[in-house]
Amino acid sequence: MCKRWQFALVLVLLPAFSGAGELAGSFAAGKAPYLWTDDVAVRGAEFDIVREILRRAGYGVVPHAMSNNRLHATFTDPDIDFAAGMQPADLPGYCHSAVYMSYHNVALTQRARHIALDGPAALLGYKVAIRQSLYQDLGLDRPGSGMPAAMPGNFTEFSGQDQQVRFFFAGRADVAILDQTIFLWYTKRLDLPADAVEIHDLFPARHGVRAVFKDKRMCPLFDSGLAAVIADGTYRKIWESYGIDGLADPSG
Repeated sequence: MCKRWQFALVLVLLPAFSGAGELAGSFAAGKAPYLWTDDVAVRGAEFDIVREILRRAGYGVVPHAMSNNRLHATFTDPDIDFAAGMQPADLPGYCHSAVYMSYHNVALTQRARHIALDGPAALLGYKVAIRQSLYQDLGLDRPGSGMPAAMPGNFTEFSGQDQQVRFFFAGRADVAILDQTIFLWYTKRLDLPADAVEIHDLFPARHGVRAVFKDKRMCPLFDSGLAAVIADGTYRKIWESYGIDGLADPSG
């Protein structure tokens, strides 16, 4: 009888130790093919990768898509368990995962305008359209970058990068700064002339992102799942299912 009682107790307690359940995560939207909302559904390579990593730890994911700036503001909400797309300095005091995805950000200009950009400081002479928070993520606010600590007034931020691309092609910005894959995705779907654009590789270092969890026990589980989806080819399959060019490797 004692053994039956002990076995029953183990069954009751098992979900708490197996990682079974759901986690609510906040994700920056408006950056297809990595993450966007389609009606009420969240889609994209980033969401599929994070969801698969956490599935292997026994968790489902309830996504909350929002603007990039709101990821920080809403993190302490009681219904949020983790935030995706974070930098090492973001949300200090919480558990940060390994880099699970990286971006290749570039500066883009209209080829017909013959704009020469020999470094980030050259951006001060032009109207620039940039993704929300990317000024800080690229380190343009740090000493030695040649740029001011506060984002200058000639920069305009966008949370929806489809809007950013439209703004650029409408001639309202001289330069657009965003991930090259995101740019090509939107130009194709908005029927805009990507071949009329000059690419300036001002930011050769890839911009890696991490997941931040309130529960510090989640980081090693996440990192183990990340290693597994890379090793068995699942990461690459998700990447290629969205037609993303380049190396399917979070480190870049």
